[in-house]
Parts: sequence; C-alpha cells; structure tokens
Amino acid sequence: MVSIDITWSLAFQIANFLVLIFLLNVVLYKPIRGILAERKAKIAQMNSEINASVEGAAAKAQQLESDRAQARKAGASAREEIKTAARGQERELINAATAEMEQTVSKLRAQISEEIGKARGQLKGEVQTFGVELAQKILGRSIQ
Repeated sequence: MVSIDITWSLAFQIANFLVLIFLLNVVLYKPIRGILAERKAKIAQMNSEINASVEGAAAKAQQLESDRAQARKAGASAREEIKTAARGQERELINAATAEMEQTVSKLRAQISEEIGKARGQLKGEVQTFGVELAQKILGRSIQ
C-alpha cells in the first residue's frame, strides 16, 4: 500500500498553494471581476439610454403625427377659405361680365334701331322714285 508521509514539503506546498491563490485573486480575478462589473454597469447605462432614446423617439413621432394632423386641418380650412374667396370673385366676375354684356347688347340694339330708322328714311325717300320707275316700266311710258 501507499503510505503518505507528512513532511515539511507538504507544508511548503500548502503555503505555495495559498500564495498562488492570493496572487491569482489579486492579479487575475479581481481585475476581471472589476472589468465585468464595469461592463455590466456600462451595459445597464446603455440600455437605459436606449430605452430613453426609444421613448424620446416615440414621443417625437407622436408629436410629429399630431403636428401633421393639425397641419392637415389648417390646410383644409385654408383651402376652403380660398375656395370661398374664389367663388366670390367668380360671382363678381360673372356679374361684371353680365353687366358689360347687357350694356353692349343695349348699345347694339340702339345702334341697330338707329340704322333701321336711317334705312327706313332712305327707303321712304327712294320709294317714290322706285314707284315712278316701276309705274313707267309697267305702263311703258314716262310719268311726270
């Protein structure tokens, strides 16, 4: 069988093991745990910043949507106002054109009536000469 002797080398190896654990803890484990803690804190901070940015973006999107809706309402009301003003101007133009047309028609009627009167006057003066000429042609002799 195997026998285990406890000698001073066992004490040396236990001391060596404890020193190694202490040194590994100081040199390796604590810095890694610190880096992991910093990383965890940084990730938590980034997550909170991301959440804040997402909430801010959602709020801005909602604000933009409400602004767009208000702009559409304002545009629709402005469009209706412009249409109403255009209809009023259209009525004014139509009324002005109608009045001008009526004036022109009345002037033309007066002018035509005047020309008809002149033509009748000329024809009345010429009727007698036409009548004499016609009678002369029918009778075949001159009438004086």
